[in-house]
Amino acid sequence: MNNFFQLLPKVELHAHLNGSISPNTMTNLLELHRKKWPEETMPQDCDTLIEKGKSGTFDDPFRMFAIIHSITDNPEAVRMAAREVIKEFDTDGVRYLELRSTPREVEGRMTKTEYCESILEEILAAKRQEMKIRVKFLLAVDRRKLDCFEETVELLKHFKANPKYKNLVVGLDISGDPRMGDIMSVLDRLRELRAEGIKVAVHLAEVFNAQETEAFLKFVPDRIGHGTCIHPSLGGSQELWEHLQQVKCPVEVCLTSNVTCQTVPSYKEHQAGLYHKHGIPVVLCTDDKGVFSCSLSGEYSIAAVSFGWTNKDMFNLSINALEHSFMDSVEKEEMRKLWQDWKVENKQLFV
Repeated sequence: MNNFFQLLPKVELHAHLNGSISPNTMTNLLELHRKKWPEETMPQDCDTLIEKGKSGTFDDPFRMFAIIHSITDNPEAVRMAAREVIKEFDTDGVRYLELRSTPREVEGRMTKTEYCESILEEILAAKRQEMKIRVKFLLAVDRRKLDCFEETVELLKHFKANPKYKNLVVGLDISGDPRMGDIMSVLDRLRELRAEGIKVAVHLAEVFNAQETEAFLKFVPDRIGHGTCIHPSLGGSQELWEHLQQVKCPVEVCLTSNVTCQTVPSYKEHQAGLYHKHGIPVVLCTDDKGVFSCSLSGEYSIAAVSFGWTNKDMFNLSINALEHSFMDSVEKEEMRKLWQDWKVENKQLFV
């Protein structure tokens, strides 16, 4: 069974670059940083923060990001991080990946443009190396720093206007600590951007916030990240649940991330099973595979066991995820053919 989930072509739509860095890559990044700036004191704990199977807290990923930021403060390090993350997803059988990251600048070392270019160049390098994976990039806005919103939008438009990168930059992500920042303040601007054809994914209802969740369900983003506190059984409300059922907005679900951070009591009680049962599109994702010691094939295995989904169910879940990606229609059709061809070649796995 585990071999099936490894072989199955998969779609990853909710992967934060910094949270996806593996322990091995962290070690290499630390070594690189010490060579470049031997005089600087570096964090001692650069291993995975939460061991597989252990519980953590909601704050753990944000603490880990602070460590990661300290060793990815220059273009060479960002390129190494992106290169290794892409390779690891490719090895895990991911055939379509949307990486997301907040543009960062470090005085004297890296501008936000250089940060984004470093990631985009590694995406192009993966294509030149003829990896099986196809990679796109979402520029993220940290809700704690909404004063940078317009700057990020301008960066997105800058790269979309560049023939070299325009097909790689596919949308905007709103993320960050859900307990901070008022993202309702950018709702009108998001409506304008959507009218311009810009795709938007929004982290929503990671904690209960009825007013914000209701406002964004009315907006109907192209995708919702997590969408945890919507159903009454998971800290939401009947009103929010009924609204989600009406709009059926696709939800990027991250089982291990939510269970590890204890925002969901168990895998079997996770919203993924509930939403799928009620016809709300779900896309299985990792969130932060490095922080949570998980993989997308592992998430597929957990979902199958937790919800009693068959190999056919898992294939359908994967191929349907392509529809919710931010690729254009031509690319989606190309990828669907890849999935269908794989199914024919591996028909013995569906007996």
